[in-house]
Amino acid sequence: MATALLAGCGTSGSAATGPAPCTTPGFSPDSIKLGWVYPDTGPLAQALGAARSGFVARVEQQNAAGGIHGRKLTFAWRDDVGSGAQNLEAMRDLVENEHVFGVVESTTAAAGGADYLHEQEVPVAGLPAEAIWAEHFYDNMFAHAYVITSGPSVDTFGTFVKARGGTKAAIVLSDTDQVSNQISEKVTDSLRAAGIEVSPTKFIYNPTHTSRSQLGEQLKNAGVDTVAGALSAADTSEVMAGAHEAGAVVKVFLSAAGYDRGVLQEKGATIAGLYTYMNYVPFLNRTPAHDLYIDAMRAYAPELQPPDQELALIAYLSTDIFLTGLLRGPACPTRASYIRTLRGVTDYNAGGLLPGPVDFKNWGQLNLCYTFVRVNDQGTDYELVKDPGGADRWCGKRLPDQ
Repeated sequence: MATALLAGCGTSGSAATGPAPCTTPGFSPDSIKLGWVYPDTGPLAQALGAARSGFVARVEQQNAAGGIHGRKLTFAWRDDVGSGAQNLEAMRDLVENEHVFGVVESTTAAAGGADYLHEQEVPVAGLPAEAIWAEHFYDNMFAHAYVITSGPSVDTFGTFVKARGGTKAAIVLSDTDQVSNQISEKVTDSLRAAGIEVSPTKFIYNPTHTSRSQLGEQLKNAGVDTVAGALSAADTSEVMAGAHEAGAVVKVFLSAAGYDRGVLQEKGATIAGLYTYMNYVPFLNRTPAHDLYIDAMRAYAPELQPPDQELALIAYLSTDIFLTGLLRGPACPTRASYIRTLRGVTDYNAGGLLPGPVDFKNWGQLNLCYTFVRVNDQGTDYELVKDPGGADRWCGKRLPDQ
């Protein structure tokens, strides 16, 4: 990312002549206008509110470094209320009335405006919370990871569990959240690929109807030493409590959604020993890229406290992806040429904020590399789990198509 910032400074137009004239939508002689969409109101506003600060910080960080090829970044924003219909309305307004070049969004309703943006060839980067981000039809949509995909799994999760002593696993599913179950299916494939037996018993957790003690007895009777899934951190804490109460001997509790400091503060010792993984490098492993992020947040989004919040960082990453396409392209790209340029990037790693490179040319597949962390024995904090070679990230191989 630092290299990208320097590239932005080094390719700016001269003070005498400025950038060359450009008729591309969103481009003026001295600026490039972007769109920003997120749920500022509605049921998701609190959960996704921090994202705007990450977007603003990355935009202003780039402006402080000289902008993009001598042009300053500006933006217009819209509230989609977390609704597909409102997302479409917001995208139409930004493209047709605000004349933005492209859009960065942090929402769970991106599918609402996806067809319209694709028809208009408008590039968009954002939070990959929906399966649509992985679909190759939408070649104008860019993300740093894909957690919901129809492609094969990777052996990374299985390799990790095997290294922690796991031999037989229970997969705890939801009877209401099919997205989490799709993620669990990939984990199941990964465990089997590593030679870990997966219990055929169906384990279901519903926060309203499930008795955690009964589920704990079910886990104990199944003789599993590993419990995995993609339930929320709060639900996983109940599963763990039930297993402990039943006396189930579990070596590895692994959750795709276990990194939640709010739940950590509330549940404490209940989730001690819980493992989880991330498709970005958390602040536990402070890198120069994290320092750049923190400096940008302090300078341009000081209202967000503390600044090291997950959704702010992901919005910062999404914005960096978008800016990478501008920095690597010509001073006056078309939307189509921009998409081709960014699709040609096969080694994106956000300057070190990602555990492994992202290939935008062959997108829509699970990442090969992840950062694994564990709740410490006191239940007070997370600790980094290094791979057997001492690396801060675990990388695996893609499994064959089934």
